[in-house]
Amino acid sequence: MKRILFVEDYALMREVYEALAGPDGAGWEVSTAAGGREALEIMKQRPFDVVASDMRMEGMSGIELLTEVSKLYPETSRIIISGAADQAVAAEALGSTHQFLMKPVDFKMLSAALRSIGGLDEFLRDENLRKLAGRMRALPSFPACYLEIMKAIEAQDTPMQVIHDLVIADPGLTAKMLQVANSAAMGFRERIVDPLEAVQLLGLNNVRALALSAHMFASFTPSQRINFPIDALWSHLMCCGDRARAIMQTEGADAVSVEAAYTAGILHDIGKLMLADSFPAEFQNALALAATRDAPFYEIELEIFGATHAGLAAYLLGLWGLPMPIVEAVAFHHAPVRSSNQAFSPLTAVHAANALEHEVEGDPLVLDKEYLRRIGVAGRVNAWR
Repeated sequence: MKRILFVEDYALMREVYEALAGPDGAGWEVSTAAGGREALEIMKQRPFDVVASDMRMEGMSGIELLTEVSKLYPETSRIIISGAADQAVAAEALGSTHQFLMKPVDFKMLSAALRSIGGLDEFLRDENLRKLAGRMRALPSFPACYLEIMKAIEAQDTPMQVIHDLVIADPGLTAKMLQVANSAAMGFRERIVDPLEAVQLLGLNNVRALALSAHMFASFTPSQRINFPIDALWSHLMCCGDRARAIMQTEGADAVSVEAAYTAGILHDIGKLMLADSFPAEFQNALALAATRDAPFYEIELEIFGATHAGLAAYLLGLWGLPMPIVEAVAFHHAPVRSSNQAFSPLTAVHAANALEHEVEGDPLVLDKEYLRRIGVAGRVNAWR
């Protein structure tokens, strides 16, 4: 049985966390502490697999606590639980936290994070992956525009004009949003030229996800000397996002999971952009070898870089504190059977969406049929197609 320590100075919330030790928390032994100092004393007595701490506490903040935990107990996974206003701060503490969960806590998402964190955390700690990230030209900072849009969406009755003003403050996001709004997939008869109209048509959750994607595309600029079709990548990501969302909706998934699948779908291959930007010569060599051998690109990446674009993108998104289902879907979209989460999830949708989109693009269908059989959805592929 794995152990988790919740650190929270609000007594009622500690009682809520303790209730997780019931039937829904099977497999977890739950302990609680009223503050950072108490948590460290408890951890001296016995080891914990996960520490989940509130951000704002008297005496010692959640970041200060988890920084100390990372030094004393590096094998312990660390989660910050707080409001949207603190996400940028949590994302900047890259070495201290593994995961950021938003208040009020979505217990379904928390349960999913607890199911996944062991296997995913072990994956993201892979030494080759860390070395590759360390060799990169730079890792981009947490996208401020995404944070501002999150705050506005969470606020009650935020006028659409406010969201519009946040969007147009970022020219890259404005351009990408208009591009998506005018894509054939959206099905609108007249061309959209007004960003406010685009915001209204796309919906707030889509705009929030696009803010992440636009930030990534703005952060990485592969050399013109390499043969890397950025426009084709963008089109593939947008289509995969749409298809992943449709698959989740077809299976009756909840709104949070649907949005997670869409976001993961439009980010799943962003690691290719990262590799092309920081390692243009090696990336070009990988493209050539994949074509010559007629082999999957991610297999050539492992040979040349020691890690894949999926792992690299998941590493960055994990540092940013994106929800665990998104990071997991990006990390394992080529090999979902490697995930510890063997249930229908955003990972399933992104894996299937990516395979089906490649099929549309003329490539062989590469679905992990054993994984789909294991989670009981192998018979649903034709419906998704």
